Amino acid sequence: MAFSATDAAFEGFRLVRRNPLALVAWTLLYAVLTLTALFSLSTMVGSLEAWSVQAEAMESVDQPSLDQVMALMSGFGAIMAQVAWLLPVSLVVGAMLGAAVARGVLNPSRDRFGYLRLGMDEVRVLVVTFVLGVIMTFVAVVAFVALGVLIGGAKAAGGGGAAAIAGVVGVLALICLFIWLGVRLSLAVPITVAEKRFAFFDSFNLTKGRFWPLLGMAVLAFVMVMVVQLLSSIVTMPIAFASGMESWSFGSGQDAEDVRAALDVTNPWVIAHAVAEAIVSALTVGILYAPFAAAYRDITSAAAPAD
Repeated sequence: MAFSATDAAFEGFRLVRRNPLALVAWTLLYAVLTLTALFSLSTMVGSLEAWSVQAEAMESVDQPSLDQVMALMSGFGAIMAQVAWLLPVSLVVGAMLGAAVARGVLNPSRDRFGYLRLGMDEVRVLVVTFVLGVIMTFVAVVAFVALGVLIGGAKAAGGGGAAAIAGVVGVLALICLFIWLGVRLSLAVPITVAEKRFAFFDSFNLTKGRFWPLLGMAVLAFVMVMVVQLLSSIVTMPIAFASGMESWSFGSGQDAEDVRAALDVTNPWVIAHAVAEAIVSALTVGILYAPFAAAYRDITSAAAPAD
């Protein structure tokens, strides 16, 4: 099968249509994670309220002592520790969903539990995505430092106008760099799942000479996600207002009881909002991830010798 960027872009919809129970399984996973996170946040409300009072009291002190500052920081750290589990659990869930979508495209017959597993495929996907994320972060830091040096040199040589031009050109160059890297590394997860190995940079070989079709495929998938989220907001926004989720934010000075009510996982409206958002998130994952698995499938099948 020859690789068609337009055809691959719609693979997420085909995957959900082929196995709608997969969408149900992904939705349940997202809903459980969301409701658990809301419950964990609800237990922090009292601590955050007490910490805010402590912080406001310190603002009235002209020169707070080091002990006072350290106590304030320690209190905030203790509060954040209550939700520290969210990061590793979110990474694991992300790896499970990434592997599930790739498995659904590459091995559609393995459809038990909506293609969800927790095994070595997920471990490899987690490691590969984490390592590539660290590399991209390092590249970003180095690139922004280089941009700062470039702007500083341009300002010293030609004044503010030259610095502004250097800044605009530099930012555009960085955007192009990260788009290029993102596309060239975009097949890492499908390769990892399909070939059952850590495929950190193997994507470069498969994407060579296919940058523009893959970029077009990604843009088309992104546009479809935006359309889905826009249409779904017609349903989710009224539910969010009914649950109180849209009427508060931490640090806004809102009454703690209102915040607790918005985080009450026994409230049917809060549950309904979490489920509605979980459906949208599950569909978004399918629309965004499936095209890259389809691209890997089509590219490798087209490159394979015929029997």
